[in-house]
Amino acid sequence: MTASSRERQLWWFCLLSLPFLLTGAFAVNAWRNVGDYVHRIERIRPGDGNEPFAGATWRLETARLIGNGRDTKVTFPGQMRLVIVRLVASAAAEIGEGWSQCQLTLNDDKGRRWLPLDFALSNSISRDLDPKVKPVDGCGAASRNPPAVDGAVLIEEKFVVPAEATHSLSVHLSFSATRPDAISFPLGLK
Repeated sequence: MTASSRERQLWWFCLLSLPFLLTGAFAVNAWRNVGDYVHRIERIRPGDGNEPFAGATWRLETARLIGNGRDTKVTFPGQMRLVIVRLVASAAAEIGEGWSQCQLTLNDDKGRRWLPLDFALSNSISRDLDPKVKPVDGCGAASRNPPAVDGAVLIEEKFVVPAEATHSLSVHLSFSATRPDAISFPLGLK
């Protein structure tokens, strides 16, 4: 067998095996994506502040609506509003890594979901609203330094949402270790 015939056979073998390799790669990738998707579907339970979740009891401290012309000069384009949510977590057990990949979202009754603003923009807005007060850490920063047992931490996140959604908003909280379980607090904004 000459080198050119051997090369030709190898070329045909590679060409014929390509569909099987591509199908296998697609199947593995699809399997991972389905697993990630299923892991992100949350089973929501109401947060009542009594039953521990992720090693802490959670309480909705405040939910503030900004941009409706009542409490600040800050304005937003069109019909958008700023919602500031503060939660208090009181550690009931050793938390450790249990708060990794903290996810705090706003959800409305139509199934829409909003993620919080990034920390730089959030801190900038906090300084604009009250320059004398140090900005409160968000979920991600608080998760890197959770409170000790019997300690508490205040978490604040800011969201920009359409004005028509503000009446039906609830905040959902989950962590990598708790997913698909999450807790929810209705905001009751007016």
